[in-house]
Amino acid sequence: MNVLIIPDKFKGSLTGTEVIEAIEAGLRRFDSGIQTHSITASDGGDGFLDAIRKSDASVEAIGCQTTDPLGRPIQADYGWDASRGTAYIEMARASGMELLAAEERDPSRTSTLGTGTLIADALLRGAKTLYIGLGGSATNDGGIGIAEALGYRFLDADGSTLPSTGAALEQIASIDASGVLPELSSARVVAINDVANPLLGPEGAAAVYGPQKGADQKMVVRLDRGLDRLQQIVQRALQLDVADVPGAGAAGGTGYGLKAFLHAEFLSGIEFVLSLTGVESLLSGGTIDWIVTGEGKIDDQTAYGKLVRGVADVGEKYHVPVAALCGVLALENASVEDLGLTRVRQIHDPGRSVGETIRQAKALLIDAAEQLLKAG
Repeated sequence: MNVLIIPDKFKGSLTGTEVIEAIEAGLRRFDSGIQTHSITASDGGDGFLDAIRKSDASVEAIGCQTTDPLGRPIQADYGWDASRGTAYIEMARASGMELLAAEERDPSRTSTLGTGTLIADALLRGAKTLYIGLGGSATNDGGIGIAEALGYRFLDADGSTLPSTGAALEQIASIDASGVLPELSSARVVAINDVANPLLGPEGAAAVYGPQKGADQKMVVRLDRGLDRLQQIVQRALQLDVADVPGAGAAGGTGYGLKAFLHAEFLSGIEFVLSLTGVESLLSGGTIDWIVTGEGKIDDQTAYGKLVRGVADVGEKYHVPVAALCGVLALENASVEDLGLTRVRQIHDPGRSVGETIRQAKALLIDAAEQLLKAG
C-alpha cells in the first residue's frame, strides 16, 4: 500500500513535521510494509515559506525591517529566488496572529502594512513574480495596509490620510493612487490560499474570521460595514468589483485587497505546493492508494478552505480517497462527505480535558493513525 501524507500542523501541540512522523509511525503499526510519501504542506498560511524553502534549495531567506500588526518594528524574512526574479512572502511573518499576545488581538487596530513592506522590498529588489501566502493573519483591514506600503493613500472626507487599520475602513472617502511604486505595474502577483469566503456578509471575512482575531459581535458588524465601504469606494474609484470573488475574504479581506490594488491572481495553496514537490507525478501515475491529511480542528469552516479541503480536492482530481486525522471533529452544518473526505478520526476524547489531549497529542495521533485505514 502506498500512502501520501499531507497534513497541517496541530496548532498548539504538534508541528507539521511532528504530525507527519506520528502518522507514519501509526501507519507502520497497522502495516509494516506500507510505503509512505510525505509533504510538509501549507495552504498559504503559517508554514508557507518553510514549505517553499524545503522544496526548493534555490530560495534564500531575505531579512527585512518591517512592522508587526500593531506597527511595532520587527525583522521578518521572505523567500527570494534571484535566478527567477521570484519572491515568496508569507503574510503571517509580519501580520500574523502569533506575533501578538492574546490580549493584544484587536482587528480594528491591526494592519497588513508590515506585509506590504516585505512586498515593496521584494519589488525594489527586482521581483517580477511574487507569491503571497495568505492565512494566519491578525488583521481585518481589507489589505489597505499592503496597499499603503506600495504607495496608495486612503483619504477621509477632509482629504486627510487615514491609518491602514480595520477601524479606518468606514471613514474612507477616496483613494489616491498617484504615488504607487512603478515596479508594481510590471510584476505578476499571485495570492496563495485555500479559502473560498467572499469579502462580505455572513460567510465573509469579518463574520467568519473576526471572532478568532479578537472581535466581539459589535466589532464584527463595524468591520463588515467598513469592508463594504472599502469595496464601494474601490468600485467608484478603480472601476473594480471583486468583493464576491471566492477568496476575497481570505486573511481579513487581504485577498480582496491583493485583487483590487495589486491585480493578483488566486491560486490554491495545496496545489501550488504540490506542483513544487513533483508529487503530482505519483498521483497521476496511479501509484497512491490513500492520501492522509489532518489538522487540529475540522469544522464547518474547513468547507471554505483550510489545507484539509485543499487536499480533499486534490484527491478528487486524481481519484484517490482521502482520510483525515484531527484533534477535534466539530462539524455542525457540513458532513465529512461534504468536505470530500472518506473517513475521519479525532484524537480527542470528550471524557478527557483538552489540555491533556494536547499534552498527549503525539501518542494519541499515532494510535489514531494505526486505526485510520482499517476496513470498516
